[in-house]
Amino acid sequence: MTSTRPGTNHYERGDAMRAYGYIRKHFLMAEIELANARKLIVDAAQAHGAELVAIHVEEIETSPEAFHDLLAVVMQEVQRMIITPHLQHLEVAGDPSSVRQRLESNGITIVVAD
Repeated sequence: MTSTRPGTNHYERGDAMRAYGYIRKHFLMAEIELANARKLIVDAAQAHGAELVAIHVEEIETSPEAFHDLLAVVMQEVQRMIITPHLQHLEVAGDPSSVRQRLESNGITIVVAD
C-alpha cells in the first residue's frame, strides 16, 4: 500500500483524517472482486489511521458521475484523502498518473491500496 504524501499516518500524529474510497467497476467485474476492492480500501484506511466515510463506486452506465460526486465531497474537507484499490481506477478522468498528479496538486492525498 502506498501513499503519495509524507506524514500521512494520522493515527500516529493523533488526529483522524476523513477518507473516501473510490472504485471504478469494469465490464466483467464479479461481486467477489468488488468485495476484495472494498476490503483493500477499508484496510488502507485503518493502516493510515483514517476514518473511512464512504466508498464511491463508479457504475459503467453512469461514469464519471461517482467520481464527480467524490470530488465534490472531498473538496469540502480540510484534510483530503482518496483511497483506491489500484491506480487504474483513476482512469475514469484520463491517464491515471496525470489524474493522480492533478488531485495531489489540489491538496488531496491519494492512497493506492494495492
